[in-house]
Amino acid sequence: MDTFKKLFGIEKSCIKPDCILSPLNEVDLFSRHGMGKCARGDYFRIADSRYATLIGTRYSLLAGDCVLSLADSPCRNIYLFNCCGGVGGGIGAAYSVRKAFDFESFSGMLAGKEETVCYGPDAELAGQFSLYSGLPEGTCATVGSLALEAAHLPRFRALGVDCLDMECSAVFSASQKIGKRALALLYITNSVPDKPWHEDLDRRDIQRLGRARQDLAASLMGFIARDMSGGESRH
Repeated sequence: MDTFKKLFGIEKSCIKPDCILSPLNEVDLFSRHGMGKCARGDYFRIADSRYATLIGTRYSLLAGDCVLSLADSPCRNIYLFNCCGGVGGGIGAAYSVRKAFDFESFSGMLAGKEETVCYGPDAELAGQFSLYSGLPEGTCATVGSLALEAAHLPRFRALGVDCLDMECSAVFSASQKIGKRALALLYITNSVPDKPWHEDLDRRDIQRLGRARQDLAASLMGFIARDMSGGESRH
């Protein structure tokens, strides 16, 4: 068995031009949009829909490796669909990421290193989605530690950060490396520091979050489907 099939559970040639990359438990969110064959490899879960290949990652640290594995596949557009922490935003707020700062190193965060590098989405793809959806753009900090987020809040605020995740900058940098277009859509599931990641949400927040996730998934699928004709993408 080749490496790709071992990791993903399918042949590389079966990957569609549009790929949605999400945490493992988010793949089922798109089931209402026409799910087909599913597969599970050693590290990634695959679900085939009419318009896109859905890829669930088992571990957040493998998001960049997942993108690199798509280098010589039919994939052309990579959409990161993910939850995030908010810096001032309410539960359920969603963003199309305009740039993602790299705070991926746990040791760097722990040491309080000041260097900041940022990566962005494909400008054309992000512009098209913005016109289609009207979703606000936000700035992300991709972090290597949940426990250290609150300690870095002054730094995040100084940089104009709206949300915190653990994959976005890796997905953007890896996509640039392999020449694929990338876009990231994030929705807030917790707020730093008043509603931290380890505390349960109340009923109203859970309802608001559920609607936001469904609406964002529908918007993304509608965007991908808009250029489809006879099952082929015209991107």
